[in-house]
Amino acid sequence: MEKRLLLGTASAIAMASVAFGVPAYAGNIVLTGHDNDFHYDGFGSKTTGPGGALAAELSFVRNGSTLPVLTFDAGTELTSSLTALGISFTNINPSTAIDPAVFDHSKYSAFAVASVTSCGGCDNAPGDIANIAADKTAIAAFFDAGGGILGLAAATDANGYAYVPDSAGNPTPIYASSGFVDTALGTALGIPAVNGDETHNIFDEPGTGGVSSLYGVTERYGSDGPAVTLALSGGKITCTGTHCKITSTSPVPEPGTLSLFGAGLIGLAAMTRRRRKAGLSTG
Repeated sequence: MEKRLLLGTASAIAMASVAFGVPAYAGNIVLTGHDNDFHYDGFGSKTTGPGGALAAELSFVRNGSTLPVLTFDAGTELTSSLTALGISFTNINPSTAIDPAVFDHSKYSAFAVASVTSCGGCDNAPGDIANIAADKTAIAAFFDAGGGILGLAAATDANGYAYVPDSAGNPTPIYASSGFVDTALGTALGIPAVNGDETHNIFDEPGTGGVSSLYGVTERYGSDGPAVTLALSGGKITCTGTHCKITSTSPVPEPGTLSLFGAGLIGLAAMTRRRRKAGLSTG
């Protein structure tokens, strides 16, 4: 009986590790309508506001790696911010064609794309974003190997997140610098809402409007308002010819699901101990 129970416990853990956040693939993504690079730009707090959010987003997409970040910044806002945060990086100016060989997860923990110029004072033009997106096959390989992706504000560029499939942004800005709130998922993942920094685009709800259902919403404008920041954990990008799609064996889990999973494992462990004690007392 104990052997069967232990096998059942092992099976439950194996299945749960696939379904509830222990990824078969380590790639993490954050996409946000905030231009944290422009509003932080090397100044202010490293723990709150735009600087704190940028640090948290980078931490999530780097997923524990200490390798440098590959940045794509035609100006200096994102690179100045990473310098101030003490995060090592190598910058590529995306204004010309990009060598796909730069997407090398053995050298870089993640890549981060600076905000698009139409946010007002930001660095990357739509043509720069198109140059990054042209390397979709290399990006897929980088991500599948465990590399993370951070995309800052796309603003009015309809293709502003084209370097990641299934991630269409809505160019509707929110003309307010407050009222942004964490979701339960944002709190669980350590990705804070940003107040003091307008958002220059929002996202349709995951599963609608071209946004993968594997994303979770970490920040909204108001508790029931539009999605401002999205995150995905443990994803994989699969390309067939020129078409790429995000797939995943471990979508971002809801915090409640993680709690239930943990409680289930505790229950299984307790049952194992009771069975073992019963066997000893009657044996």
